[in-house]
Amino acid sequence: MKPDISIIIPAYNEENFIGDTLKSVFSSDFTGTYEVIVVCNGCTDKTAKVAEKTDAKVFNAPTKGAPEAANYGAKQAEGTTLAFLDADTVISENLLEEVLKAVKKKYIGGRTVVRWRGESLAAKLFSLVSYVHVHKWGGFCFVDKNIFNEIGGYRTGAKYGFDFDLAKRVARGRKVVLLHRSHVVTSDRRFAREGWWKHMWLAIKRNLIDDKILGKGVKSEEDIVYKDHR
Repeated sequence: MKPDISIIIPAYNEENFIGDTLKSVFSSDFTGTYEVIVVCNGCTDKTAKVAEKTDAKVFNAPTKGAPEAANYGAKQAEGTTLAFLDADTVISENLLEEVLKAVKKKYIGGRTVVRWRGESLAAKLFSLVSYVHVHKWGGFCFVDKNIFNEIGGYRTGAKYGFDFDLAKRVARGRKVVLLHRSHVVTSDRRFAREGWWKHMWLAIKRNLIDDKILGKGVKSEEDIVYKDHR
C-alpha cells in the first residue's frame, strides 16, 4: 500500500541539524501513513550516518544541488503526495495531519508558516514574510505527485528561487493553500552571521523587483553566490 505522504529531505552537510529534523517528523501526531526520504547531496560529513540511525530511507544523489536532490528524491517516492522539507528545519506536530486534511479537500499543493529560530525583533519580522510572500515555498511545501511530474519538478541549475518557481507553476489554474494552523521552524544561521536586515532587503528586492518586475525570480550559480556556513 502506498503511503499518503512521502517526505523528501535534500541534505548537504547537515549532520548538526538532520537529527532534530527527522525527530520532528517521526514524532508527528499523524493518522495517515508516510515515508521519509533523505537525499544526501554531495555530503562530506556524517549526515548519512545520522539519518541511517532512523527509519528514513537514505540515498546519495549523483548530482549536487538542492533542486536536483529534491527531484531525485521524488523519483524514489511511493507516496501520492510529496512533501519537501529542508534539512535544517523542524515541523510542528500537526503539520502532516494538516497536509492530509488539505489533500482530502482537493488542494493539490501548498505550504505552511515559516518561523525562524531566534528571539530578536528581526527574526520575528522576517517570519511575517511567509504570510505575505504567496509563492515562498521554501522550508516546507507539499504537492500532488502527479502534478509534480506533469510540470517537470523543480527547475534544476538554480541557486535561488526554485521554490517559488515551483509554486507558480503548481498554482497555475490549480487549488493551493497556506496551512496557517501549522508551522516549521528553520535555521537562522545565515541571517545571524550575515545580518538580518541585509536579508530582509534581499527578500523584498527578489520578491518585488527581481521576480514581479523583472521576471527573474530564479537565479543560477552565476547570478548569486552564498557563503557556505556549514
